Amino acid sequence: MEIQQLKPIVALCYFHRKIGPLVFYSYPENMLDEQLSARIANIMDQTVSEGFFTHSFEKNSSNNYYFEIYSDWARGNKEMLMVSIIFDQQINSEIEQNVNALCTEFLEKLLSNEEIYTAFYINDINNFDEPDKDLIYKNNSLIKLWVKELYWATLEDTREKSEEEKIAALLNKKFIFLTLKKLSKGPIALEELREWYNDTFPNLDFKELIDTLVSKQFIFINQIGIVEKYVLLLKEVNAERIPPDSVIEYIDENPDLIELELIELFLPKVQEYFSIYEKKTDEELEEDSFALFQIVSDPRKYNLLSELRSGLISKDKLPKLVSKRALDHLNSSLSFLKKHDVIEELKYKNERYIFLKANIQISTAFPEYLRKSLPKESKPVIAKKYKPKGD
Repeated sequence: MEIQQLKPIVALCYFHRKIGPLVFYSYPENMLDEQLSARIANIMDQTVSEGFFTHSFEKNSSNNYYFEIYSDWARGNKEMLMVSIIFDQQINSEIEQNVNALCTEFLEKLLSNEEIYTAFYINDINNFDEPDKDLIYKNNSLIKLWVKELYWATLEDTREKSEEEKIAALLNKKFIFLTLKKLSKGPIALEELREWYNDTFPNLDFKELIDTLVSKQFIFINQIGIVEKYVLLLKEVNAERIPPDSVIEYIDENPDLIELELIELFLPKVQEYFSIYEKKTDEELEEDSFALFQIVSDPRKYNLLSELRSGLISKDKLPKLVSKRALDHLNSSLSFLKKHDVIEELKYKNERYIFLKANIQISTAFPEYLRKSLPKESKPVIAKKYKPKGD
């Protein structure tokens, strides 16, 4: 079943002293139609106290934060504003809390700039002298950037995680990763596992580990007799590298855009890497597997991975795929992925491209000791990949 992603729109309303409440700026641009824009402005007109509140109409859900900021130019020395994050469906309480936190961060940004109120006078700019005009232009650009950042942050924080992300978020913890590796060798007495765990991770809670693995249906506690209990692994989780088929498909679908020289540049790099990967020892593969869980569980790295699964990306376009908040970490994410041989960078016709050198596949399967008891070999269950942009 394909994941249905929320599609937010961020709108910033401003109370104009002559016109009344209006949507000052929204992002993505041109997504807020006149009817919806009027509804959002009307919500602000009915608001009397500062704070966060929700409003539902038809299939839409708006999460709004009304607030006031100091202004040298406004009557009463305050500008009345409302930031709204509008979804095309109803949302749960967890997402609502995330949105509330993001709106609070947005307010803090505005309050940190004592001259940000000047941004809202862009439509009256002809009434100001040159120094004030420069200030208005500067802060108008800044506040639009902040609205865009809020949109990208909302997209990141409210996106439903794919199955492979959920698995990786559990396996990226060393104590869980190593415990499951130990259990993959066969059933073990609960007390023996407790002793090993307490020796290996003396500062962690063994009961919390067991409760987590039971709730996630990774293990089963089997009691034999009155006292003796054994821990059985129910499913084995693997993270491995596979050749990036999406790159080849991208080339097939865009024969006029991707020339033979470009193919000849990166295909040998992919082939060379996998010839080395196939020779890794079990210890090296285990270490590599843990690194892959780190990548998939990190939203910033995973966002890049998801985009690159669809094909090559011009390096100049990468900043447009993430929020400003994530952009601060973009270079470190690229460095990490390159260091771990997940991506490769090449130059072609004066443009730099990023492509997948190795895709990541997370799969679950019956443990080997359980497979031996089955009449027929069971195929691994591949965690469904997150498909960006509603593909």
